Amino acid sequence: MTKHKPPMVIMIFRIILIVTTSIDIILRPQIPLMLKVAFIFGIILLHMNDHLRNRYQFFENNRILYYISMMASIVGTGLYLIRFDSLPLNFYFVFPIVEIVLYRPWIQIGLLIFHVFVFLSVMFVLKAGVQEALLPYLAMLLLIYLFRSNSREKEKGNLLNAELMEANAKLKEITIVKERTRIAQELHDSIGHALIALKMHLEFAENMIDTDPKKSKEVLGKALGISQTSITDLRKAVDVLKDDHAWKVKIKLRNSLDDLIESLQIAGGLKFELFFDDTAEYTSKEIQKGIYETVREAITNGIKHGNARGFYIEIFVHDNKLLVKIEDDGAGCADIKKSHGLQGMEDRIHSLNGKIQFVSTKGKGFVVEAEIPFVTSVG
Repeated sequence: MTKHKPPMVIMIFRIILIVTTSIDIILRPQIPLMLKVAFIFGIILLHMNDHLRNRYQFFENNRILYYISMMASIVGTGLYLIRFDSLPLNFYFVFPIVEIVLYRPWIQIGLLIFHVFVFLSVMFVLKAGVQEALLPYLAMLLLIYLFRSNSREKEKGNLLNAELMEANAKLKEITIVKERTRIAQELHDSIGHALIALKMHLEFAENMIDTDPKKSKEVLGKALGISQTSITDLRKAVDVLKDDHAWKVKIKLRNSLDDLIESLQIAGGLKFELFFDDTAEYTSKEIQKGIYETVREAITNGIKHGNARGFYIEIFVHDNKLLVKIEDDGAGCADIKKSHGLQGMEDRIHSLNGKIQFVSTKGKGFVVEAEIPFVTSVG
């Protein structure tokens, strides 16, 4: 909590009280002229002391100087009250209390006690009664304290609102970043696989066009089908980004994996071995979608980066865990660097509260192993 500077209206009110007191001094005929000038000069000094203390930081950096300034203001105003006992000076005597209680980070008990002591001394000298002086003074202290409590609560509320707004803005920013990452991953997974399949079919057709035109035409037709399917998949990917509709319908994971494998098998160019535990069909659609996309990405990476031609895929349930293994016979690598595809697989499995690891040795293929808690599908 920081120090609060008095609002400008308080400073204007101080000046009005100083001017009113000065006029009151001038209008008192029993005071000699030179003494009037001295009194007016003294009260102006009191005001300048208060103004400098409230407006400039050097009082904050020197607490001794601050206390001296405050005590001088309290004592000086008290002496003027004893000498003139006017209503403007009574108001002016309240300002130190306002500063101590309202405009400081904490209530300075020492200065507050000093103010009370000076007030009681002034009341004793002026022989003021309890009802006409002490009770209004105590009521004023209570009122100022209640105002402070209300102000601090309001300040805390404003601070909390500001923190909530900042947190909400950060949450929106995080959500946008996550959504962009999700879009990039979804497009990478769906379109990337389709492009790999198209490339393989077109290469096969190119190599067979002279020796087996009929087979080439058949493969080109299949490539056309893949391109049309990829357009449909792109639309589905957009739907998935909206509400995951594609995997909310009753699509069997095994059938989706069979379609995936079929789209890549060209005259025996690639070999796939799939071991599938039908219990996996009873897990949630979100997990099934995650498994399908992980298998698809692992195959795409194996073909693209490892030039793999054989894949062993194993999906089974054991000890309330769903285990996934995709192994290829590609070139492998000695140092695994997480590409966009590997990072996407890792993020996807982690989002399902699962674990994933990548194992590879140069010349001995690449293995993806994932473990996901088995969650039964609802509905």
